[in-house]
Amino acid sequence: MDALHVGDMDSAFAEVLSTGDDVLLVKLMDRSGPVIDQLSNEVASEVLNAISQLLMEQNLFDMCLYWVQQLTDIVMENGPDVLGISMEVKREILLNLHEASSSIELPEDWEGSAPDQLLVQLASAWEIDLQHFGK
Repeated sequence: MDALHVGDMDSAFAEVLSTGDDVLLVKLMDRSGPVIDQLSNEVASEVLNAISQLLMEQNLFDMCLYWVQQLTDIVMENGPDVLGISMEVKREILLNLHEASSSIELPEDWEGSAPDQLLVQLASAWEIDLQHFGK
């Protein structure tokens, strides 16, 4: 984790992703907070792919939501293709956000946007039809 000391988030995340260790990734995400804007497209896309899976974990939901919120802000400001995220990862994020937001309760102290708001904003920006996700 030497990369973390010099403040190079991209290297730190690339290093952790290369280990395939979700626990390490979660620790780094928790310590760094959402830093998508400091990551290369490749690393950001890999982190977002991991987040799409981690969203389903009750105890990680709110942490992941902060990342999804930052992603939403970046996409809204810079356009739908800003990070070069594959359609597969975009769909996975939306699908799991949809699933998680209907089954996991937000902590009472949650200050961000509602998950369904983020869902609609991202789906709209990425031009993905949410009707396919129907309940």
